[in-house]
Amino acid sequence: MITPYIYLAFRNLTHRKLRSILTIVGIVIGITAIVSLLSISSGLKGAISSEFEKMGSNKLFVTPKTAVSFTPGKGLTNNDVKALERLSEFKWVTPYLLKSSTVEFNNERKKIFIYAGPTDNIQERWGDFDLDVTQGRLFTNQDKYSAIIGQKIHEGTFDEKVRVNNNIEIDGKKFRIVGIFKEFGNPQDDSSIQIPIETARELYKKPDEVNLIDLVLSPGVNPEEAANKAKKTLLKERGEKISASRKTELNFEVSTPDQILGQLNTVLLIVQIVLISIASISLIVGAIGIMNSMYTNVLERTKEIGVMKAVGAKAADIKKVFLLEAGVIGLIGGVIGVLLGIIISKFVEKLAAQAGFTFLKIAINPYLIIFSLIFAVGVGMISGYLPTNKASKLEAAEALKG
Repeated sequence: MITPYIYLAFRNLTHRKLRSILTIVGIVIGITAIVSLLSISSGLKGAISSEFEKMGSNKLFVTPKTAVSFTPGKGLTNNDVKALERLSEFKWVTPYLLKSSTVEFNNERKKIFIYAGPTDNIQERWGDFDLDVTQGRLFTNQDKYSAIIGQKIHEGTFDEKVRVNNNIEIDGKKFRIVGIFKEFGNPQDDSSIQIPIETARELYKKPDEVNLIDLVLSPGVNPEEAANKAKKTLLKERGEKISASRKTELNFEVSTPDQILGQLNTVLLIVQIVLISIASISLIVGAIGIMNSMYTNVLERTKEIGVMKAVGAKAADIKKVFLLEAGVIGLIGGVIGVLLGIIISKFVEKLAAQAGFTFLKIAINPYLIIFSLIFAVGVGMISGYLPTNKASKLEAAEALKG
């Protein structure tokens, strides 16, 4: 029966409370870090995937390439938009002008991000992007100095709520609020304002510049083929030919949601590996602590080992006692670590929601909990093997002398 061995293990740990607690702390820190970091990163990955799934697989995004986007005359322009509009592969070609501006409301001034896009066929354009308003209306072709605001602009950015039909000033020009977006779930979009693109060109004196082009594919069009055709069209617009030697010199990028998601997931994986590696150091320290504690136990309890052998205990019995002690240390550390990891994960979810990242949902994976507990017990027992092996080899007469 293993019950007596378990009883002995717990009894010995309670007799050395301070040492046991200090030994357990290393395991607790490591398991806490692993559970919390994996849960948070898994929740973040799921949230990002969910957001991209909302976009659908029928989208392409054309952006200036970061490395060369500040080259004069080399960014995206209206000519690029017109060239893409001529392609039958795309149902909608939607250009955006993006700008950070000073916005004033009730004598309060804030720096706010402005999106400027076309107002024609806006219901159909935005229908493909799951954009809608909770109050007011969308733009019409007659709107010029009108704006639609995000939920955080509506309440939270200024001391007073900004409501439909209120007036705001963007870089000194008065705009009337005609609508309020439904919540996006991320601070950047919820804290932004959208205005008509032609108005923005006049306001910012950018008659030809484009910062982003959203492309919605026509039904049945292959995204990769459409992306390649868009690249060739934009290169032709610039009077260039695509070639292997010039691919790295393109001053624009054509990306699918899957490509962007893949890049984000790769970054998340690298961050996850780095963080888990750091957490593993705590587990190694904890394992060394268990080994040190078990060696000390063997030295302190040589007479006890001698007595056990004198009354007939075998080497296997001695091993069981000490291995179970090491395993119990790992189990206790694992249970506490798992509980703390779950608490920290949920706390991070709550903080993220308060910061505006409502799309982050932490789901605790039961397999992660089981793995963490087994891992903690395994670390404990492996760390305690050498001291246990030494204890089991002590001769009764020699142990009784000690």
